[in-house]
Amino acid sequence: MQDECPYLRLVDKGDCVCTASLTNMIPSPIELRLYCTTEDHYRCPILLSRTLREGARRGAGMRAAAHF
Repeated sequence: MQDECPYLRLVDKGDCVCTASLTNMIPSPIELRLYCTTEDHYRCPILLSRTLREGARRGAGMRAAAHF
């Protein structure tokens, strides 16, 4: 399993940005320690939200295609 979240990006000034969030937020030191830099990144509420949003979009597209 991968140790670091694939949505974590290093930006200028040494900050990290969460690209899983809608706003490309900067995770707090606690979020970095608990989720972003561990194998537990799959438990992150931001990453779970992204996964649910993507699943909902995919499901809506499949339902729309089934009506034609």
